[in-house]
Amino acid sequence: MDGANAASADSPSKASSLLLRVVSGLVLIPIILAAAWWPISTAILVGFCVALGIRELAGILRAGGYAPRTNLAIGIGVTLCAAAAFQPYITFDLTGAALAGVVIVALIAEIARQDRSTSLISWALTLTSALYIGWLLSHFILIGQIDLPLRSGWFGTLSIPPGTAWICFSLAITWLQDTAAYFVGRRFGKRPFAPVLSPKKTWEGAIGGFLASVLTAMIAVPLLGLPVSLLAAGLIGAVAGVAGPLGDLAESLVKRQIGVKDSGQLIPGHGGILDRIDSLLFTGPLIYYMILLTLAFA
Repeated sequence: MDGANAASADSPSKASSLLLRVVSGLVLIPIILAAAWWPISTAILVGFCVALGIRELAGILRAGGYAPRTNLAIGIGVTLCAAAAFQPYITFDLTGAALAGVVIVALIAEIARQDRSTSLISWALTLTSALYIGWLLSHFILIGQIDLPLRSGWFGTLSIPPGTAWICFSLAITWLQDTAAYFVGRRFGKRPFAPVLSPKKTWEGAIGGFLASVLTAMIAVPLLGLPVSLLAAGLIGAVAGVAGPLGDLAESLVKRQIGVKDSGQLIPGHGGILDRIDSLLFTGPLIYYMILLTLAFA
């Protein structure tokens, strides 16, 4: 999400870009929240985003002269999503089995090729692309499977399923962290946060985003009726408030290595799908395991 917490003067072009970001968000957010209502639609949406994200990442890598196996990487990413989706119905560790299988299949695919001059780097990039996007984002499928009953919350009349509530919790933390970082950085940002990877990011924006992440997590407890304490929610928000910007910078690292600005132009005002999920790739797994840890000691 390059450009978040930018600290520069307003201009007509920037105002237009901001309007596009807002309109795109208003269109996409209801679709995402609706999909989060049912486990099957959650899995389908995550798998779709994984396929698009891997395709974009493969395009970036190819622009840098590398040769990842795009279709194979997409197949691996979607397989990992399917493993997460079907795990509740299987008695053994389906994700572990899927991980073992995709590593083997990816390497066998290189053995079968006649031209093996780039096999090692292609195998590594194919597998890591699928793991980076497919495995990490599949944790939102796992979050949607958390079924511990909710408490009575402010939105209790909506009868929100527990898994949906936790997905909303995770998305809200990440999105509001990024939004607060953007606007705080624009208004108060002076000190660069990561000048080499993302020159427009500032410490002021990062701090504003961190505080928004913690506050959002704590407000979500009574709002959604989450069965955790305010302290535990604040801790989850704090971890996500650090992980989100790092996920953003991780994608920036890849793009800087290749020399591209955006992963694509799929979403007006936002760039590609990878530009929108980069923070979620880091916050999703961490929030998921922190939720499990918190519930275990509740």
